[in-house]
Amino acid sequence: MTAPEDPPRPVSDVPVWRVGPPRPGTPAGEPRDTVIREGLVELALNGRPLVRASCLPVALDDFALGFLAGEGLIDGPQTVWSVAVSPDAAKVEIRASVDPDRLALFLERLATSSGCGGGAAAVAAALPVCTSDACFRPEDISERMKEFERASALFRETGGVHAAAVTDGRAIEAFAEDIGRHNAVDKVVGRCLREGIPLARRAILSTGRLSADILAKAARTGVPVVVSAGAVTSRAIELARGADIAAVGFARARRMNVYTAPWRLGLAERDAAP
Repeated sequence: MTAPEDPPRPVSDVPVWRVGPPRPGTPAGEPRDTVIREGLVELALNGRPLVRASCLPVALDDFALGFLAGEGLIDGPQTVWSVAVSPDAAKVEIRASVDPDRLALFLERLATSSGCGGGAAAVAAALPVCTSDACFRPEDISERMKEFERASALFRETGGVHAAAVTDGRAIEAFAEDIGRHNAVDKVVGRCLREGIPLARRAILSTGRLSADILAKAARTGVPVVVSAGAVTSRAIELARGADIAAVGFARARRMNVYTAPWRLGLAERDAAP
């Protein structure tokens, strides 16, 4: 698999007209700012355009793998023959064995999607039930969320990205930043697939709203727990309940709301109703 050799840096020294009192430590002179670099990337599958997505043009091989898995187009990296990123990071060419019925279902979802992630919305299609018996301690999730929030140097520099991470509860094993929360999740999922990290025994951490399409990506890749620093939507809760996934929101400062599968965080017996 190939990727751009030099990860893109933010655009610095951008002129800006500020309103209000200056922030502490702001240098004198004409105001300048640092902004996130946004790219438009096309994913092509077996020679045909699949989707176009606005994203941070880095780790695009991981993005492609995670996107295909999260949308249910592949079962794992073993069905992917090659992933090639163009030198200008504007296109990713994927060669893979994809079931025609899965592709047709994806295209149907894509046609009805109103999501902001460049993928297909989690509409009425049934999601697989998570068969993993993985459980996590709430205190471990809280500690990993602290580390996760400190890890986003690009957010501190620009304020313009979401982040996602994968953890076994003891350590953060994969981390990614992107303009879109969906893309960040795709990138960490793709990295885990590429490196052989078993998603069925892991939790996904996210800075963004936990919506139905994020939950669907987790279900299709066998992830048993999804944790967000933000809100969880009603549709995500509905899908998580059906898939036996723990959907966790507002995970901040040792607090969190566990909406489904509380047994996965030791808060109830496995067969207890949420």
